[in-house]
Amino acid sequence: MARKIILLFALIFFAAANVEAAPPDNGMPFDPLATTASDTDSGALTLVVMKDTNELCFIVADNQARALGMVPYTSRIYDFYLHKDSSGGCPPFMFMMVLPMETRGQIDDNLGEWQENFHLIPVYALFNVQSGQVICEKPFFSASSLQSTHYHDTIKNPNHERLIEIFMTHMPRLHRLVRDQHLSLP
Repeated sequence: MARKIILLFALIFFAAANVEAAPPDNGMPFDPLATTASDTDSGALTLVVMKDTNELCFIVADNQARALGMVPYTSRIYDFYLHKDSSGGCPPFMFMMVLPMETRGQIDDNLGEWQENFHLIPVYALFNVQSGQVICEKPFFSASSLQSTHYHDTIKNPNHERLIEIFMTHMPRLHRLVRDQHLSLP
């Protein structure tokens, strides 16, 4: 699993988040399905499928900070901004972000869990949707373990904040691209 993630992120770094241009047999363990990458954006959200397992995952990239994250796909995560709570508002969005090749000794080290050089951070984000666009409410929150029931710690690393914001704000555009390409997702 770690090898797949490293290869996946290496391709993203070298492709500068322009994975839609990758050839069909890209030599990588995944195929890109849709990406929000454009010449005018500094960030991108890409949906990929792993070749050996057919698992889907999201890759989020911030080209300015050269930061990358990965979020495992579920339909709940994919459709997070479409759900409403009992009062008609947006419920808090909770998901796991995997940050590869992180170095210890930075802000947010105490959040989540470390698995070798991979930093897994549980995210608790508040947001609104206006005119179909996701508006993030900062700060984002996290916890000191993966099994926590409370998210009392603030995510402070600006790169982590930016990856979360790109992931959330690019999701409506990714939905449109998936729909335009007539992709069927579980």
